[in-house]
Amino acid sequence: MRRFLLTALFLAACDGGSGPVEPPMEDRAAHCPERDPVMCAEDVGGLFPFTRHGSTVGLDDQYGDAPCVAGGGVTIEDVSFRWTAPWAGRFTFSTEGSAIDTVLTLRQGACGGRALACSDDAAGGVHSELTADLDECETITVVVDGAGVDDVGDFTLRVTGYETLCGNGVDDDLDGLTDCDDDDCFTPECAEPGDDWPEDWTALEWGVLEETNARRAEGAVCGGEEFGPAGPLEMDPLLRLSARLHSKDMAEQNYFSHDSLDGRMLGDRVAATGFGGTFLGENIARGQPTARAVVDAWMDSEGHCRNIMNPGFHFLGVGHALSAGGEPFWTQNFAGNR
Repeated sequence: MRRFLLTALFLAACDGGSGPVEPPMEDRAAHCPERDPVMCAEDVGGLFPFTRHGSTVGLDDQYGDAPCVAGGGVTIEDVSFRWTAPWAGRFTFSTEGSAIDTVLTLRQGACGGRALACSDDAAGGVHSELTADLDECETITVVVDGAGVDDVGDFTLRVTGYETLCGNGVDDDLDGLTDCDDDDCFTPECAEPGDDWPEDWTALEWGVLEETNARRAEGAVCGGEEFGPAGPLEMDPLLRLSARLHSKDMAEQNYFSHDSLDGRMLGDRVAATGFGGTFLGENIARGQPTARAVVDAWMDSEGHCRNIMNPGFHFLGVGHALSAGGEPFWTQNFAGNR
C-alpha cells in the first residue's frame, strides 16, 4: 500500500528628521496620479533606488506601537516616508547600516492605513528588512521606529528592487546587473549546472515551483479562509539547499518530521546554509510521485495550503529525494525576505 503523508510548519518572526540623499535619484513614479499632500509622512514620490540617512532624535511618536513588537513602538520617536512604486514588482525595504535597533513597518496608503508588514530583527542582527510585491503607482507609508526606549538616533533606509524578468536584456531593478548576472535570477535557465543533484530530481523541484505559483495566481480557500491571488515565489538557492538536505535526510534515515533526528529544527537548518532571511514556513510530504500530485495534496490540507497561499512569503526552496526503496520525499522551505 502506498503511503501519502503531509505536514506543515509556519514560523512567524517579527522582523520586520531627514539627511542627505545619495546617490542622485530620480522620481520614477512621476507618471503616476498626483497625490494629495499629507502631514504624517515625507512624500518622496517614486525615488528609486532610494536611500535616506537621518536621525529620529527630537521627532514625534506618530505611529505608536509597532505591530510586530509588543510595546516596542510606544513613546519612541519614529520617522515615516510615503513612497510610490514606479512599476509593478518586488521591492525590498531595509534599515541595514542604522546605528539603532530598528523596527520597520509598511502601511497601506498614508497616515492611518493598516499595517501590511512589520519587521524587527533580520539576518541575526538588529536592522530590519521587508520584501513586498506592489502594483504600479501603489503608495505605501514606510515607518522606521526604535525597538526600545533607548533606540533613538541615526537611521538608514534603503529601497531596492528585484530582477523579475530574467531574459529581456534589461537591468529591470537598476542595480547594474542584467538577467542571469543578477543573483535575483535563479531560474532553470540561470541556475548553475553541474551540481551533484540528479537532473530528474531537479526538474521535479522546478515543477513544484511552477505548480505552486500557478495555485497562488488562482487564489484558494484554505480551511474556510479565502486567499486572493498572490504574487509568484522566487526559487532561492540557499532555501533549496536546506530543503534538499532535509528531504535527503528523511529519505536516508526513514523518518518524517519537521524536526531532524539530531534535534535541528527548520530555523536551524535554514540558518546553517547561510540564508539570512526571516518569516519562515515549511511543508513536507512523502509518497507523491509527481510535482502536481504533491502540490495537489498540500492544497487539500489546510496548513499546507495556508503556507502556499501566504502573501507574506516571497521566496521558496524545494527539495526532492528518493529513499533507497524509491519512495519520494518532498520539502518546501518558504521565507518572507532574505
